Amino acid sequence: MNAFRESALSRTLFLRLIENRWSKSLERVLRDSPPGGVLLADPLPRSLANSRDFIKKIHHACAGSIFIAIREEGGTCDPLARYFPGLPSPRAAAARGEKAVEKLGDLTGTALKLLGVNANFAPVLDLSTPLSEKMLVTRAFGCDPHHVAECGRAFMRGLARHKVLACGKHFPGWGSVPFEKGSALPVSAKPMAALWNEDLIPFRSLLPKLPMVLVSSAAYKAYDFELPRPACLSSFVIDGLLREKLGYRGLAIGFGLEQKAVHGTLGFAEAVVQAVNAGCNMVIVDQGAGFSSALKALEVSAASGRLASRLASEALARVRAAQKRIPTSGPKASPKALARLRDEFQKFSDSFGSGAPGNV
Repeated sequence: MNAFRESALSRTLFLRLIENRWSKSLERVLRDSPPGGVLLADPLPRSLANSRDFIKKIHHACAGSIFIAIREEGGTCDPLARYFPGLPSPRAAAARGEKAVEKLGDLTGTALKLLGVNANFAPVLDLSTPLSEKMLVTRAFGCDPHHVAECGRAFMRGLARHKVLACGKHFPGWGSVPFEKGSALPVSAKPMAALWNEDLIPFRSLLPKLPMVLVSSAAYKAYDFELPRPACLSSFVIDGLLREKLGYRGLAIGFGLEQKAVHGTLGFAEAVVQAVNAGCNMVIVDQGAGFSSALKALEVSAASGRLASRLASEALARVRAAQKRIPTSGPKASPKALARLRDEFQKFSDSFGSGAPGNV
């Protein structure tokens, strides 16, 4: 495991920024221990030009391919509203049909390409159910798994037209996970057959085309019955279900490990190591102490042999393969082109009536 240098292991981390502000400390981290990806904070910088400049600095500091990601779904998760008229929610677009959802993805992809963003943590492929409704509200396309699959496919087509990588979430689905505020680990009690025939249908349909999948931080008794553990820490869910049974070859990304309910007695840093050992190729970690402690834990585990060399090698290989799909930053848009795009956003939003972003 000595072959895994710090600069290599850092590529398994997806750095979530606390704020989109350039600093010497951020530059030092990106230069000395470049992560595999950077997830931009919300809100975005004041102007689109400022965002582009900020992203260019990230690329320059990392001196190589890197995912620049955002969570842009439309509706209540719409950081692009900083620069463009608000987009309707996925639920509202889905109610209009696949063409409306594809238009939502197309407008999103157009704007992200102008920003220099190459990955989007969307679409949501979870089913809207009485259990999940409080969390998903208008973020889910609906309750019918086949309709959700087709809407997810349409949204992905819109993004792919502009070479923006999609990340489906939250595998194997949040629809059966009760929404409860508190410190307890959320647990799905849904049987394996029911998950397969309902929640997993959108993923089963779209995995061959999905470059990235965000793995749920809830536990699923169907796969970890004796000792429920978060899906992002479960080899039964990632290695067994996602890789072996479903044959997924893209990036599996873990998240939520900073939460006590998720990392449990392991602690955050050790949970990051466990996530990679369970089959995650990347793990989202917060800027600052979160990133440094996660990287140190990976290095120590690599030196001691607790970090499985096969899984670490596989993770780095998958990151490199996915990064080959990242396009170079496009040219700066003219004021006229930006004005036309804002008009397109406005017309699309207006077609949904008043309160479009949350309208269902």
